[in-house]
Amino acid sequence: MYRRLEVLPTRSAVEERVAAELLAVVQSSLDSRGRADIAVTGGTVGIGTLAAVARSPLVAIVDWSRVHVWWGDERFVPAGNSERNEQQARDALFSHVVIPEANLHMFPTDNGQTVEQARDEFLAEHVDGFPAFDVVLNGIGPDGHAASLFPGLPHGEGHDVIAVANSPKPPAKRLSFTFDALNRGERVWIVASGSDKSVAVARIIADSPESETPAAALCGVMETVVWIDADAASAVSI
Repeated sequence: MYRRLEVLPTRSAVEERVAAELLAVVQSSLDSRGRADIAVTGGTVGIGTLAAVARSPLVAIVDWSRVHVWWGDERFVPAGNSERNEQQARDALFSHVVIPEANLHMFPTDNGQTVEQARDEFLAEHVDGFPAFDVVLNGIGPDGHAASLFPGLPHGEGHDVIAVANSPKPPAKRLSFTFDALNRGERVWIVASGSDKSVAVARIIADSPESETPAAALCGVMETVVWIDADAASAVSI
C-alpha cells in the first residue's frame, strides 16, 4: 500500500500544516460539488488541528453551512462530558464558526441505553448510509489503534459502525466507524506526534498486519498521508 509520509519538525507544525490542507480540501469540495464531508478525530493532535483551523484567517472564507462533520469514533459517555471527542471538537473549532447543528453528525450520548442500542440508533438516523468523506482525519495510539479499533478486538468487518464494549483504553464503551466506512474517504490522513507513537508509525509504514497494528489498514481512495513530527518519525527508516 502506498502512503505518503510527511515529517514536520514539531507537533504544532503538523497541526498548522494539516489545518491548512484541510481548509483547502473543504473549499475545493464546496467549489466542485457544493458540499464537503469531513470525518474528524480526537486526541491531542486531532483536536490541536481543529484549533489551528479556527485560528486560520481562511476559516472565515468557508461557507460552513455546506460542511458536514462526522466523528471517526466517540466515547460512550453522557452529553457534555469533557471526554467526548465531540465536545472537545466543539470547544476547538465548531463553536467558533456558524455551522448548522444538523450538519454535526455526532454519535449518540449515553442516556441509559446500551452501546449496541446507541449504534442502532445512529444507523437508523442515517438509514441512507454515509458519504464518501472528502477527508478522514485519524489519530493513532501507541498500540497502533485507530478510531476505536484496537489490536486483538473485532473491527466490524462488513459493517459501517461498531459498538465497542471492552476497549482496553478507558472508557470501555465506545462507538466507532469501521475500516469499511473510513476507507471510503477520498483522502485518509493519519496525524501523530511524540516518541511514544514512533513504533506504531514505523509499523504502519512497514505494513504491519491489521490484527497487530489496526491503523495500518487505513487506506484512502485517492490518497493516504501520514503527517508526523520528528519525534514520531524517530523509529522510521527514511
